[in-house]
Parts: sequence; structure tokens; C-alpha cells
Amino acid sequence: MNMYLSAAYRDDLTRALSVLDLQALQSKRILITGASGLIGSALVDLLLQANLMQEANITVYAAGRSREKLEDRFSHGLGHGLVPVVYDATQPLAFDFATDYVIHGASNASPDKYVSEPVDTMLANILGMRELLEYARRCGAQKTVYISSSEVYGVLGHGKPFREDEYGTVNILGDRASYPMGKRAAETLCVSYANQYGMDVSIVRPGHIYGPTAQRSDKRISSAFAFDAAEGRELVMKSAGTQLRSYCHCLDCATATLTVLLQGASKQAYNISNPDSIITIRQMAEIIARSAGVVLRVDAPTAAEKAAFNPMDNSSLDSEKLLALGWRGIFDHETGLAHTVQVLKELL
Repeated sequence: MNMYLSAAYRDDLTRALSVLDLQALQSKRILITGASGLIGSALVDLLLQANLMQEANITVYAAGRSREKLEDRFSHGLGHGLVPVVYDATQPLAFDFATDYVIHGASNASPDKYVSEPVDTMLANILGMRELLEYARRCGAQKTVYISSSEVYGVLGHGKPFREDEYGTVNILGDRASYPMGKRAAETLCVSYANQYGMDVSIVRPGHIYGPTAQRSDKRISSAFAFDAAEGRELVMKSAGTQLRSYCHCLDCATATLTVLLQGASKQAYNISNPDSIITIRQMAEIIARSAGVVLRVDAPTAAEKAAFNPMDNSSLDSEKLLALGWRGIFDHETGLAHTVQVLKELL
């Protein structure tokens, strides 16, 4: 699905690009893994938009498992800086090109995959990160950014937004532990490479990212609800939805990641959270339902659905470190969720 066919999405891209200063990326080469995913595709879109609107001349190596899907998703970027790259985060790298920057966003990100594909989930995070760090070291990349997750925090005993230096408990033998434990290990690996080889490596920890760049197969509740609502289906919650989350629009997440790429300190992690969008799952669902005019109801979860649930009642994030770099989100939860449904309605 080529997002560029949506006038609303093009407008949102232009708005997001207006808050960035990408002069330092002029004529640079950037590798983005997970380029077909929710965050990765928003990053590629922003950089291609910079080429189209600002003549940034950035070469964007968009890495994903299917060249055909990459060329379809980013067809507007062919001939304008886009280089599709076939890539699997669980396999050894054999890239024959060098880049100035690396952003690693490839990972299973749908909760059902953590349970059904736990080995692939861990390997994509740990071995995939190792392969890319070795690649960045060999080609002399200026900086690497790892897209981690708020799930590294685990369960903490307070209801306040989490700071980057706070860590709670994760059941390492749990059915869905492959995701948070893989992310934790990959973060430590990033810092280890920085310490041993003097590399410049930063980490971003997105909260609950949503937006029209999600794929229809994404089982995260915000993504599934947005597609269901755009298709006119009723929304079915499988819990009371009282869990507190840091929601952030995909384009805000992309601008935050690029801000850390350009200004973030090495060996530091930065929460990606819009302080104007810390709400409960129930509030998120109500906004989506209202924006699409569909019914929202509650039903009991299946055993498989319960196994994939995030155990964190509170996963709100403190964004002071990111805000100190000058980043500001432009999509609050009301605007961002409504725009997501609007864009999907245009495209479906």
C-alpha cells in the first residue's frame, strides 16, 4: 500500500518535515532496516519527502524481506534516492555498499509473533543487531541508532512515567519474554560495541506507536482497531482497557528517531513519548471508534490472546531527555488517531 496516494498523509508528511533540520544529512547515505514496518516506513517516507521537497539528495537504503513490497510501498521514491535492499534480520549480512548512518528497526513487533515465533523474535533483535554493528564498524558509519522498545522496562511498582534509568522485572521464562529480553540484550550489545570499538551508538525506546503506516497483519491493538474502524467494523476490546500507555504517532516517532540520530549522545537511550498523548487503552479505543463512527464493545479474551498481552499496567514514558534535544511532537492523541483513520479510509 503506497501511503503517498493519500492526500492527508502527504499533508502530514509535509507538516512533520517542517519541524526537522536535516541539513546534516544532505547527500548522505542512510540504511534503514525494517523499512516496511510501522516506524521504518515512516522514516523512509520522511527522508524521501526531504528529497522531493528540499532536494536533500539523501540515498535511502530501505531494507526489508521483499523487494517487490518495498518497490510497491515506496514507488514514489524510485529515482529519487530510494534503494530497495532485500534483508532478513535473522540471517548474516552480505551488503556490498557502505552507508554513513544505520537505523535498525527490523523486529517482530506484533504481539502474536512473540508467542508463535519466539526464536525469530530473539534472533532478529540480538543477532540482527550484532550483524549491523559489525557492518557499521566495517564501513565506518558515522552513527548507528537502535530502535528498541518501552518493554525493556518490565513491570515497575509505581504509576509514574518511566525514566531511562529505571528497570523493573520481566518474567524471563514467560511465553512472550523473547521480545523484551531480546531488546534488553540488544541494547547492552550496542553499548558494548561503543565501549570496545569507540563507535557512536544511540538507542531510542518508542512507547506505543500507531499510525497509518502499520500493516493490516499488525495485531497491536491500536493498529488493528484503526484498520477495523476504517473498514467500518465494530471494535472489540478484550480487557477493561485501564492500562496506561504512551501513544505516539508514527511520524512523530520518525522525527524523534532522526533527532536522536543527529543530536543524541552515544551510549544513551531516549524514550520516545509525546507528553500530550499519555492515555489509557480504553481512551485510545474510544477516540478511534468516535472518529470512524463505529461501535466499541468489550468481550472476553481467548487463551491465546491472553498469552500475548503486555503485562505492564503502566508503560508511560518520561520524555525529558528527548525534549532536551529540541524535539516536539505535533500529533496529540485526538489529532493523530483521527488522522490515522482518515488516511486508511482514503487508501482502503
